[in-house]
Amino acid sequence: MATSFRVYFGSTSATEEELGRIERIVVAQEMEMAWQAEIRMSLCLDDAGHWRHLPAELAQPFSRVRVEIRKGNGPFTALIDGPVTGLKTALASAPGTSVAEIVVRDDSVLLNREESTEIFEERRDSDLADEMFRRVATVTGRDILSTASTVPVTVKRGTPIQFIRELAAVHGYLAYVLPGPEAGQSVGCFRPPPDEEPTLPPLVLLGPGHSLEDAEFNDDSEGPETTRGRSLRISDQQVVSAERSVQDERLLRALPTVPESSTALRDLPPEKSTREDPEAEVTAQARRASYSLTLDARVEPGCYDAVLTPYRTVSVQAGDTPYSGTWLLHRVTHTITPSAYTEEIQARRQGLSDVAGGELASLVSEVF
Repeated sequence: MATSFRVYFGSTSATEEELGRIERIVVAQEMEMAWQAEIRMSLCLDDAGHWRHLPAELAQPFSRVRVEIRKGNGPFTALIDGPVTGLKTALASAPGTSVAEIVVRDDSVLLNREESTEIFEERRDSDLADEMFRRVATVTGRDILSTASTVPVTVKRGTPIQFIRELAAVHGYLAYVLPGPEAGQSVGCFRPPPDEEPTLPPLVLLGPGHSLEDAEFNDDSEGPETTRGRSLRISDQQVVSAERSVQDERLLRALPTVPESSTALRDLPPEKSTREDPEAEVTAQARRASYSLTLDARVEPGCYDAVLTPYRTVSVQAGDTPYSGTWLLHRVTHTITPSAYTEEIQARRQGLSDVAGGELASLVSEVF
């Protein structure tokens, strides 16, 4: 399957000559982290001994760069769109060894540059997240799931992205920035982890449609927990308590990795107990801890039709093992060179498939 890529410097697509000087692009994408791209380009000397193609000719600090990839005849998928946060230059006298590297991060870095303290009264957390995203002009779109009620007083300390992530943690949401539909645009997201059925093609470890290699599964049996929280309600001086277990979560068509009798019991840390009613924060903490099963693997080049990115679910077919089923993509590393395109993934899951029941058979039948 042929793979093609394109790069935008500002709003202008890179020329054929500029693309020809790109030796490698590595885009590291991880949930709740700033996505980063490193674009390595060749340098050379002209006949007069002057350096040509220095990185400043294409990009300046905080100018914008966008990288897109396409497999086969499908649409281009944006891997990153954001400001230049670093320029590296390595010069050497030996021919063909001088390179420049442009470091690009997503627009969450623009939300992390101004610290301030602000007080908001009678506002919903989702409305505050929307306001913070709007403070960056290039975050032109927003994907925000509304929260239910207003909060009497909310205090913002630190940068906008720190504040948005604090608000998200209260509800078990995720706060992040994705590339927008056009060059120079991003989308601010404030919503829970996806739990819908995958729309991506399945990743197959064995048999027809094989597309996954070197799969390593890790089960952290100490991770799942029953979370317990208490807080003092100011209005009537009553202690409010809440308790939530991984057993209470919707588990992406899976069984818990640890039986309820062996699940750890932990108190909600004081710094995470910020509301009068701890129910939402206790639920959020139990949900985060429930993703105790991880998969590290690489996608076989040329054998998979879609481009993988974090915050999406994908079906993994690992034969008749309890690891088959729906996974949440947590980290994807894309490596683009003139001759190859590779993807390395880490996915997470809350439990195991019921091999003895009908779940695994139904999953396999969907592929074969």
